[in-house]
Amino acid sequence: MNRSQIEAAIERNLPFTLRMADGKEYRVPHRDYISLPPVGAFVVVYDELQHVFVLPLITMTGLTYQSEGEPGKEEGRRKKDEE
Repeated sequence: MNRSQIEAAIERNLPFTLRMADGKEYRVPHRDYISLPPVGAFVVVYDELQHVFVLPLITMTGLTYQSEGEPGKEEGRRKKDEE
């Protein structure tokens, strides 16, 4: 992932989840939960419990857009397939 892809996701103003190379995922429910420094190869994500995560762009493998209150697209497909 690169900075412009993250900026585009923020501009869409939709909830999204960042996926990392180690398999961890970080939900960004609103643009207030993510910060991009003026210069740097990382982003800062905040969660509802006031935890702060500094995520290097080089270790991001993708992002998934979400609708408010819905699981990620991939999770939603998996749940439907299991029923």
